Amino acid sequence: MYKDKIDFFLEQIYNKCLEKKADNIAFALGSNYYSLHYNQNVSLDEIENLIELASSDEHYSFSSGTLGVVYFMKLLHSADIISDEDIESIEEDSIDFLLELTNLCVDKNEYDLFTGLIGLGIYFLEIKRLDIVSKIVSYIDQIKYENSDSYYWIDNITKEENICDLGLAHGLPSIIFFLSDCYLNNCERDLCKNLINGASKYLIQLYEENKSADHIFPSKINVVSGQKYPSNRLAWCYGDLSVAICLWKAYSVLNNEFLREISLKILLNSSKIRFENSGIFFSNSKMHIDTGFCHGTSGVAHIFNKFYRIIDIPELKEASQYWMKLTINELEKGAKFPLNIREDTWTEHPGLLEGISGVGMVLLDYQHPQKAKNWDKIYLMNI
Repeated sequence: MYKDKIDFFLEQIYNKCLEKKADNIAFALGSNYYSLHYNQNVSLDEIENLIELASSDEHYSFSSGTLGVVYFMKLLHSADIISDEDIESIEEDSIDFLLELTNLCVDKNEYDLFTGLIGLGIYFLEIKRLDIVSKIVSYIDQIKYENSDSYYWIDNITKEENICDLGLAHGLPSIIFFLSDCYLNNCERDLCKNLINGASKYLIQLYEENKSADHIFPSKINVVSGQKYPSNRLAWCYGDLSVAICLWKAYSVLNNEFLREISLKILLNSSKIRFENSGIFFSNSKMHIDTGFCHGTSGVAHIFNKFYRIIDIPELKEASQYWMKLTINELEKGAKFPLNIREDTWTEHPGLLEGISGVGMVLLDYQHPQKAKNWDKIYLMNI
């Protein structure tokens, strides 16, 4: 499907990434991440620039800060672009900072994927520091809340109190996914299994309450008042797809067929949704659709395509093709991404999470999966 068009856009996106160099970690990471997977053409100057940006930047985000850069260096090492000595030096230089950051996140009860313990835990899993990962798992256990045999966590970085976040980007699904990877790596397996089962029960209870709706899961819940904040969107970051991803991951490590069944029901329910009811950002005045990975059409296409490869079900293939078609259509008229929804401002940028390099990675995975193997691991899509 769209083979020639996709190859054309893959090359076009690569050229755009080369053009869009900036003193911005999010943009520089996106450009280099895409270059690495597209043809492994990452220059030493760009690597040095990334390290320099990270050393002078106050942000440590897993997606667009220092932690993301350090993780990217591991990918460069795996691709034989930087040497064993280089990666050992980078890890040695960064370990004290990351341990200090871990302690800071513990003090703030911040488990967030991008700015908290989950992102740090993923990195420490990558470098096989299971001693540190074990401590992170233990702390996640300590800050859980219990409700009728189920577990949930309070979001401590929001301005609102008593909020349980239900998005893969910032909430409970990311905890389930991380614990599942810990289980696979033989780290605190009994504890991880207990936490995964308890957290999954919390999500299943919500599923049973609203399973006949087009959009089943809220984005967050006030656990004191019971108020639910509707999600009503298809996206990687929030909504039903993010829950389906984490439940499938839990099924795959625990061999729990009930979790598989629920995840598949959520996916099939979501596969029927079309753009008009998707909640994906659209500008009437600019006539742009958000195609970004995080909350745009390419991310939705990627999720359905990924699951279709695992579960050969026609509905998932059809959904993937539908969202890919919308993405291609937007690329043909010059994709831009929402910079400010309220002011209706859109821009083109090379970011990975919300920009053109992320769209490029989805296309690369769709067309040449061998080149993009495990590219989405950083976004908890290694299902």
